[in-house]
Parts: sequence; structure tokens; C-alpha cells
Amino acid sequence: MDCQQVEQLLSHYFDHELRRDERAEVESHLENCPPCSDQLADIRMLSDAARSLSSDRPPHDLWDRIAAQLKEPRLPESANNHETVDLESNSRFDQRRLWSVFAVAAVLLIGVGMAWMFQPSSHPHDPLVSYAQLLDSSPLVAQELLVSQYSGQTVSVDEAVQLVGYRPRNVDPPPSGYSCDKLVVLDMPCCKCVQAVWQRDDQTQVAIFEHKSKMDDWFEGEPSVSIKCQEKVCRVTQLDGQLAATWQVGSRLVTAIGVRDTDELATFVAAL
Repeated sequence: MDCQQVEQLLSHYFDHELRRDERAEVESHLENCPPCSDQLADIRMLSDAARSLSSDRPPHDLWDRIAAQLKEPRLPESANNHETVDLESNSRFDQRRLWSVFAVAAVLLIGVGMAWMFQPSSHPHDPLVSYAQLLDSSPLVAQELLVSQYSGQTVSVDEAVQLVGYRPRNVDPPPSGYSCDKLVVLDMPCCKCVQAVWQRDDQTQVAIFEHKSKMDDWFEGEPSVSIKCQEKVCRVTQLDGQLAATWQVGSRLVTAIGVRDTDELATFVAAL
């Protein structure tokens, strides 16, 4: 087994859910792979933390403690009061490990009885969560819902500039491997927001928004950490198996929804 195969089986290994032959293969790999052994230690740590929690609501510093397991340098408290990971100095395993921490943490949060997470919310940016959940499987439906919710209109570059009063970064040509499918101006609670829908070579999409808001305003309450990418602090949120990321560009913010991994995020941050 290689690291990718073992990574997918670690939680089942920890819970004693593997067949005897699978368990033996995982154990053989762990004996000679410190990174995967470290990942198993993270799972064990989070399991111990879950057993020690007595409150129905998670402690306020839970995500800081989870992010701390990434074992990367911390930015000053003023940066966002989150643990920060420097992607440029990380190996491919470290980037996969970010996802594993997200996944195990999600199990941890469910395990402590957080029924409050699933109560209806009236946050004005909640439609963005639904958009992210539909983007990969039903991009047309996702876009229609977003346009309907925020009175969106498809525009040209010049029309976008005229409507928002400045030239957004996301109206410029996207990086190599992507094409701009459409530009849309949305009347969002924070501002008039320009959405660029970029299409990958495989016809899947990622949405790039430029807006005025607070770093943590979009996707409030969703699992998130802060990472350092291309010398910028990015708030990264897990949404239905995808990443959404927000970072500062001048006086405004850029949010990318539908990011596949941290390598793709680095491409977007460098381009914008």
C-alpha cells in the first residue's frame, strides 16, 4: 500500500473495522512511514479529546487546537487568531494532512452531540453554502440559485467595472488551464460583488468572488483554518468535500469556491 491508500483506511484502522489482511498491510506500511504514523497519532489525539469533552457545545478554541496539530509556525495573534500553515514549506503529505485534520475534526464535532449545527440559520450569506454544495454536481442549478438569491446579472468586463466602480482582479484573464465562462454582478449583503466563473480543462468550474466584507463573514460557523499561501494569509473552509478560501487583495477580499486542493489555491492566489 502507498500513502494515499493508507490515508483512506487510517480511521477504519483506528476503529478496528478493517479485515485482518487489510490491517496487516496498513501496519506494515506504518512501520516504515513516519508521516502516516504521525497522521494516525493525530486521529488518536482527536479521539482522546472527544472522550474528554463534557459540554454539548464545543470549546471556543477547538479549531485552534485542531490546527495546532499541523505543527507549523504560528502567525501573530492579530493575523486571524488561527493556526497558520506555510504551504510553500510543506510536502505533499502535509497538504493531504490538512484534509485529514478537517475530516477527523468533523467526526469529532458530530461525536460531541452538536445538534445546534443543523438548526436553520438566517445568516445573509448562507446561500453561498448551498451554492458550494451544488457547484460540483449541478453547476447550472447552483448558479441559478445564486443569481436568484442575489439579483445577479451576467455582464461584460466593462459593465462589471461600471456597476461596482472599480476594476476587480477577477475580470482579468484566468491562469493557464482555466477559461472564464461568465462574469456576474451580485447584489450581496456586503456589497455589489463580482463573480467570475472559471472553467477547468475538464469542464468543471470554480467561482472567484471579489467583495468587501470581513475575512470570517462568509461561511460563518463552518469548519475553517488559516493557512499561509504565496505569502498571504488565507482562511480556508471545508464545504462538502471542497475548499472555499478567502484572502486579502488590496482593500478588498477574494473568495474562491470549489477549490480542489491547496496546490490549486496557490495558483489562484498567485494569479490574483
